[in-house]
Amino acid sequence: MAEQYNEKDESKVSDGTTTAEKILALALTVFLLIGGLWAAENITQFFPPPDWAAIRAEHIPASVEAEFNLLAQEQNELAMTVQRHTEAVAAAQSAYEKAREEYRTLLDRGIDDRDKRLRWEETRLQLETLQKEIAVARAALDTFTTDVFAPQKTVFLAAQQRYHDELGRQNRARNLVVGVALLTYALAVFALTFLVFNLFRTRRSLSRYVVVGNSVLGFGALQALILFYRVVYPALRGLLPVELIISVGGAAISIAGIVFLKNRFFSNEAIRNRRLWRKSCPNCGFPHPSLHCAWCGAGQVAPCPQCHARTNNHLPYCGECGAKR
Repeated sequence: MAEQYNEKDESKVSDGTTTAEKILALALTVFLLIGGLWAAENITQFFPPPDWAAIRAEHIPASVEAEFNLLAQEQNELAMTVQRHTEAVAAAQSAYEKAREEYRTLLDRGIDDRDKRLRWEETRLQLETLQKEIAVARAALDTFTTDVFAPQKTVFLAAQQRYHDELGRQNRARNLVVGVALLTYALAVFALTFLVFNLFRTRRSLSRYVVVGNSVLGFGALQALILFYRVVYPALRGLLPVELIISVGGAAISIAGIVFLKNRFFSNEAIRNRRLWRKSCPNCGFPHPSLHCAWCGAGQVAPCPQCHARTNNHLPYCGECGAKR
């Protein structure tokens, strides 16, 4: 009963320690990711964006822009004049039709009302005058737009297009350089984190803290994925289903990484070799086994076929004569 209680109690302690390690490992990954993304953001500061004001001044001279704005203002004033005349004509048309209807109604009754007739003639003359004025205003607007404003507008729009083209070209060049710098940084950090991960897996003195290596590798992988998405997405957005490509590609890379790590570091042979390096039982990992493991009972030594000396049963060569087992 005491032995069963101790085993149960030890299991609880082990599970609690593992959970705490996982939480701290996740926190370590998050903290490293914060610092890594901060460093990536600082890298972009080495590549300032184009000076749009200088580019605009180069391609759109101040005199051209000032003249265009002045002509645009004048055209707007002419257009507002036409608009006012249009509203006045509409009001005069309504007044004329009302006066005409009132006068016609009285004529149908045989009454020739002098005031109604004068009102009708007055509104008709007013409407004709306004129609002539709006025709003159429209002609002035059309002439100004065609002969004066349109040529200057063509010049200004061409200069503006050159400005936008140059600004876009410099932005694309800058984004390309920034993207290469970020991807280089991400891949370099990922390679470094993989070396750290491998160091914790292979060094006997660090094998107890292998969870740290896992966290560091997780940080490198996550940062590489985030920066890759940041660089690639704006370039391919609208051309390809970027989200789907990244989802499928990321899943494939993750599966390949899991398979590689499983075969490289978590295979039965790799686990057995690490236990041997720690002088633990290769079968269960219990420390310092004797002739037999005190935990699982697995035999640890066996006679060498060549020299018949007792040597480790799990090693490929005899420790006494060096013969291959």
